[in-house]
Amino acid sequence: MVASLISSISRAGLNVVDRQQFINTSICPINISYWNNFLPVVLMAPLILFSPAAEFLSADLISFYVVLLALLTQLVAYSFGYAFRALRVTDIAILSKSADITVPAFLSLVGVYSIHSGVIWILPAILCMFVLAAGIQAAKRSIWASIALVTILSSQGIYSYFVGFNSSLDSGHWGLLSFTFAVLIWRFIFSFLILIQKEEFARAFKFPGEILTLGRFYTRGFLTAITQITFLLAISANQLMLVWPILNTTGFMGAIFAYLFLGERLHVRDLLFILLTFLLTVLAMYLLNYEKFHTFF
Repeated sequence: MVASLISSISRAGLNVVDRQQFINTSICPINISYWNNFLPVVLMAPLILFSPAAEFLSADLISFYVVLLALLTQLVAYSFGYAFRALRVTDIAILSKSADITVPAFLSLVGVYSIHSGVIWILPAILCMFVLAAGIQAAKRSIWASIALVTILSSQGIYSYFVGFNSSLDSGHWGLLSFTFAVLIWRFIFSFLILIQKEEFARAFKFPGEILTLGRFYTRGFLTAITQITFLLAISANQLMLVWPILNTTGFMGAIFAYLFLGERLHVRDLLFILLTFLLTVLAMYLLNYEKFHTFF
């Protein structure tokens, strides 16, 4: 529970730092994402290389699952970056929860399992709250970024469902840390390859001090490393009934942090929208797993 709380706080902090980076629409997420991936790899390297996690690293680095997951995760990072140009932390906290509905809806469509009809109606309710929170003009400006964000988040969730985390979870904490580090390395590689397609090769080795301050650079690097480690520790505790609600408080924390540190507007209705979205996803979780809940209680 402590790990899940730390993960929620650090992830909320990440959202605030990212929003601060991308408020200036002249900053390209491709440039920023490359450097955002660099420091977490450097910070985690000593922990991984000089610990039992090193035993799992070579296998994780050549795992096709890890490579594809890293690519999807990197695409998610880009989509968040473009969405943050027009949307507040609060707005994205609501919008991103749409993937909690689109993933099971897709799995039902392809016949993996059947879902309660009530789950489908939760999606338009979340999207309506997103538009009401962000405002029609902001929703219009971010339409393509929003579609890309939900689509890629959904793709990541669907892929993770079919492949699963079972083998990584079975390898214990050190195996999970190696898995996370391998994903971060491949994310850095992909961001580097995408960057040099846009910029000259030499610019990939020049820190863009004109668009990224050292303070934000180091803050985000530390937060990324802490978030990744604590998240994996939380989900590996086999207490998802307790951990999941705590992890989902990120939306509330992010909205409050954005208000305190970025001066973003935060009305009572914003907190109400986040609360309603949280309750709707709880309802969706219940409808999808009501048999397990009855067994649990």
